Amino acid sequence: MSNHSIDLRGVAVNNLRHVNLNLPHRQLIVFCGVSGSGKTSMALDTLYAEGQRRYIESFSAYTRQFLEQLDKPQAERIEGIPPAIAVTHKNPSRSNRATVGTTTEVNDYLGLLFARVGEVICYRCAQPVRCDSPESAAERLDSVPCGVRIMVGFEATVPKDEPVHRWLAHLNELGYVRAVVGKNIEPVEPKLAARLEPGDRIVVVLDRLMAGEQSLERVRDSLETAFDAGDGACVVFVESGREGEAPAGPNTPATCRSAAASPSPHQVAEIDGRHWQRRAFRSALRCEMCGIEYPEPEPQLFNFNRPLGACPECEGFGNIVVTDMDRVVPDPTKTIREGAIAPWNAPSYTHELAELLALADDYDVPVDAPFSQLSEDQRRIIVEGVPERNFGGLNGFFRWLERRKYKMHLRVFLSRWRKYLPCPACGGARLRPEALAVQVGGKNFAEVCRLEIRDASAFLEALQLPKWQQQIARPLLNDVQSRLKYLVDVGLHYLALDRSLRTLSGGEAQRVALTATLGSSLVDMLYVLDEPSVGLHAADVEPLAAAIQQLQKRGNSVIVVEHEEEIIRQADHVVEFGPGAGEDGGRIVFQGTPQQLEQAPDSRTGDWLAGRRGLGGSSRRPTSQGWVKLRGARGNNLQNVTVEFPLGVLCLVTGVSGAGKSTLVDKTLYPALARQVKKAADAADLPQPLTCYDVLGAGQLEDVIHIDQSPIGRSPRSNPATYIKAFDPIRALFAEQLDARTRGLTAGQFSFNVEGGRCESCRGDGYLAIDMQFMADVYMRCPDCHGLRYRQPVLDVKYRGRNIAEVLDMTAREAFTFFRGQRKVQAKLKHLLDVGLDYLRLGQPATTLSGGEAQRLKLAAQLAAKRRGRTLFLLDEPTTGLHFSDIVQLIDCFDALLEVGHSLVVVEHNVQLMKAADWIVDLGPGAAHEGGRVVISGTPEEIAACEESVTGRVLAREFVRDKRLIRETERETNRRKPKRAKKTKEA
Repeated sequence: MSNHSIDLRGVAVNNLRHVNLNLPHRQLIVFCGVSGSGKTSMALDTLYAEGQRRYIESFSAYTRQFLEQLDKPQAERIEGIPPAIAVTHKNPSRSNRATVGTTTEVNDYLGLLFARVGEVICYRCAQPVRCDSPESAAERLDSVPCGVRIMVGFEATVPKDEPVHRWLAHLNELGYVRAVVGKNIEPVEPKLAARLEPGDRIVVVLDRLMAGEQSLERVRDSLETAFDAGDGACVVFVESGREGEAPAGPNTPATCRSAAASPSPHQVAEIDGRHWQRRAFRSALRCEMCGIEYPEPEPQLFNFNRPLGACPECEGFGNIVVTDMDRVVPDPTKTIREGAIAPWNAPSYTHELAELLALADDYDVPVDAPFSQLSEDQRRIIVEGVPERNFGGLNGFFRWLERRKYKMHLRVFLSRWRKYLPCPACGGARLRPEALAVQVGGKNFAEVCRLEIRDASAFLEALQLPKWQQQIARPLLNDVQSRLKYLVDVGLHYLALDRSLRTLSGGEAQRVALTATLGSSLVDMLYVLDEPSVGLHAADVEPLAAAIQQLQKRGNSVIVVEHEEEIIRQADHVVEFGPGAGEDGGRIVFQGTPQQLEQAPDSRTGDWLAGRRGLGGSSRRPTSQGWVKLRGARGNNLQNVTVEFPLGVLCLVTGVSGAGKSTLVDKTLYPALARQVKKAADAADLPQPLTCYDVLGAGQLEDVIHIDQSPIGRSPRSNPATYIKAFDPIRALFAEQLDARTRGLTAGQFSFNVEGGRCESCRGDGYLAIDMQFMADVYMRCPDCHGLRYRQPVLDVKYRGRNIAEVLDMTAREAFTFFRGQRKVQAKLKHLLDVGLDYLRLGQPATTLSGGEAQRLKLAAQLAAKRRGRTLFLLDEPTTGLHFSDIVQLIDCFDALLEVGHSLVVVEHNVQLMKAADWIVDLGPGAAHEGGRVVISGTPEEIAACEESVTGRVLAREFVRDKRLIRETERETNRRKPKRAKKTKEA
């Protein structure tokens, strides 16, 4: 095994062409290259998979069957690989339970901190609640003034299932001779039974002492016996004066006098004519004043994902689900008869509307008046129903759906009419009251999690704890602070720990996901980071690159799949894959330092870094084709924003991560426009826009299309041909062949998803999965169809000498040529060629596509749909996973859309796309509450001239760099001109 490098020989995973590669240990290595060139195949599917597989093999066979088993990479030899950890940005958690604190593991450490050093404060009377032991009770009694009489005992209840005299005799046999009954001390004798009834409580006196005269050991022994006899509780009576205070005489020591002078919070009772101070000690956490018993603090108590800690009302979600009448009645100007109640317009539930119409006259509910004119009593009948007429109303209808929400379609239908409100029990804190009663430094768990990260770090830094608690808390605080420091370093200081992960922007979520990894202290590991800069503004990349370098400096090998120029330049070692994508890639184009990369003649990445390639000068399109105006946007962190978006041009919405771009475009502009442009019969089918005043200019548009970063398919049955709807005309073409008509085959039978045409042995998968228990599953080619997915009669049908399986194995470019003359097929395939996906095979599973390929495939699907009139395309970071060269092709696609009259509004950080834009709306200047407003709108040159804009500073630096490169290129060109040409010119 190599001690200096990771040695790979003959790697043939996916499109890698038997690659041989040596990667040095403990260095920052960047894999770059065009999208689809094999970077991810080498980084994740080979290096991470092999490192993780070898680590898992060190466990027992029993343990391995519960762990995720990765496939063994196809390679001749892999040596020198350490245990591996991968961090990807795919499929972030969309659950409301996932927060910044849970994702970064800060909540786990904080929960342990609160469980070990927290103080319970009664949530009703705000008094400290402590549990006692014989030792702690003896220490507290040691401060009683000398010469004061003390009685130690325990409470006992007269049993109901045993004669009282027999119970008293049993106490006497145990050695107990006195008891406090009412206001008297009585001997424990059978005649006492006449004064007691079952259920009465008495205090059995175990020992009588004189403060200062007995040893501490005797006091402790008596208390220990009382705790045992009283099931964890004991009662101590301390004699006091008539004011409830111990008398202090001239012979009382100073320490005793100071203790006697302090007022006592305990009850004062009169027994045998004397005043006694009654003190109760319990081994359980119980507030004596309120009678509330608290559980012993445990880490699970501070975890809202556990039943022990979750608020019983909201079950740890922090909010409750209620019916949203604005969705139930989206158009209150409609009448009930016209369908104002949207859920009852569905064909399956029109009987509910019929029941309401049948009883409306009997209860004076007008069905032909606008819903907005109904009185509160009339609306109450619709909502709550009429039990005597067996009509449950909306509440009964939704309860009926709740009982059947195990069905997916009913669960989706039900969610359309709901909204979330903060839980009234916990106020959104997610935890039960007993958990919120525990405090550290004067704050409970929820209050610490509500702090911004920088404030939480400062609070924990200034925390003052007793010496014995400091020893417990120190390692916990170190782990918490290391994670908080990373979040501050990468610019996320403004986030709160209880912020839900689904409310974060892409860049924020990416940096949060990296925290648990980059904030750890592991060494000699292999870290594989898949495009960590995705969703980050150029200004946010530098601190991220510094954090990654710290990970390498701790003695780890770090491999980063990346296109960002800043991270490539910070690398110790660069490996470029290519030269193209798919079949044209899978080879090593370059390996060396970033400085050597700029000088490499065959490197596409080097050409861009050195400035040998660029977008070139381009004129800006005029913003004279109309505008869409959004007024008063106040969703999330937007601060009453009013924005104008020009039509017919490439308009970018920029700003640092968390400035409000996605809130503005994805959650406000698109839903608001879609409700006006699409004019759906049921407005509930469209997303609800966040708060805004109105949107103007929708009448200029025929359609609005939103392309986001959601996955294109979770099943390997989805492929490029099915996604762009090219498979439908291909199947129809095969069904028209003479052999198909002779066999009675329809177009549906040429699908591997339908019975009748697919191979039933593998059900159209082409392979069989063999469960190997504690080993990775083995996939073998189907012995019946040999991996072709279809039955033989279907494969016998050929078009131009190729069957359907052979067509699915073609690349998009091969298929475009093959289907010459078939305009429907070629029209669909042409869009794959336009977006640079000509190398993809038509049947390639969608789950194997890289992030950049998936984004462009979604764009191709939208281009394939026939769009007439003016369409506004809204895109969310379409350059995700794209190389410099891929972005040029993407810009060409945008130009083609603009030339036919469409419009583009793109949320983007990429500098190449910024320079190519016609108009930029820059949000900021910071993130969260520091952003949410328009800093400047204008052309890229106008943005670059704005000093307040972070985007402007980045563009200004790029424009200066471009001018310098142009001057250097001109000087180099002039230097190489032949001298003879110069003499001729002078002559």
